[in-house]
Amino acid sequence: MEIKTYRAMMSIAANVSEAGIHVAQGIDLFEDLPEEKPWYISMVNDGVELPVESLPENVMYGVQYSTLLIDVPKYLNYLSTRFKSLGGTVVKKHIDHILDATQYADSEQNTMVIVNCTGLGSHTLGGVCDQAMYPSRGQTLLVNAPDAKRTITRLGKQFGYIIPRGNDTVIIGGTTDKHQWKCEPNALITDTIISRALNLEPSLLPVDARVLDKDAQVQALKKNIISVNVGLRPMRDGGVRLESESMRTAENGKVVVVHCYGHGGFGYQSSLAYADKVYNLVNAAVF
Repeated sequence: MEIKTYRAMMSIAANVSEAGIHVAQGIDLFEDLPEEKPWYISMVNDGVELPVESLPENVMYGVQYSTLLIDVPKYLNYLSTRFKSLGGTVVKKHIDHILDATQYADSEQNTMVIVNCTGLGSHTLGGVCDQAMYPSRGQTLLVNAPDAKRTITRLGKQFGYIIPRGNDTVIIGGTTDKHQWKCEPNALITDTIISRALNLEPSLLPVDARVLDKDAQVQALKKNIISVNVGLRPMRDGGVRLESESMRTAENGKVVVVHCYGHGGFGYQSSLAYADKVYNLVNAAVF
């Protein structure tokens, strides 16, 4: 799913400037030596292993490749504009049961189809109530850092990542706190994120600040924080739920619900391939 989406987004990056997707260098660093090469390295563009002598302290293995940067607000606006241009309409309502959505659908259709992409909401949404769903709390920072141009992810005890958005701002993170529902930012976690990010990418700071001692660097980057963000990734025991299900309304009308949720932290990077799968399930229900 990731590779299909990767290739589709590479095409978008090359041909649709308003989508907010750009190509950049990506680096993955592993504190422990993997038994095999990462599965994706032979499938992405420009994938190579990094020389051992170039690796940071306490990192055993690293790879470099061409990756994609997504300016998320801009990309979502692009998708919304496309959807509306093709005749779609957006209605924002609170629903307690999946079948409540039928009141906003075109009643002239022989078969009504609901696509359930409610993510973590599927844990409590009536008619779904999937107890396999659980959150993974993630805290990140959005900082102003125009010199940072590449993504870097470090896997291991010093887990952290840097993701430029292509507009002079950078997301740095983060945490993966499973089964944690609290969405309040933690100041100590903020300090840890900044410290680890600076170890990965000194160019998060202006040139004149890179010569400061570590504590002063942390304070300098703190001044460039735009927002502290806490989100809940929609994790699911057993992986993504992708299937169709037949239901009946109170009036005994047939409804097909296509479920697609539980993508955890890899929603964007697999989104277009899953969209194709959903499209096929919807067509199978309608035709």
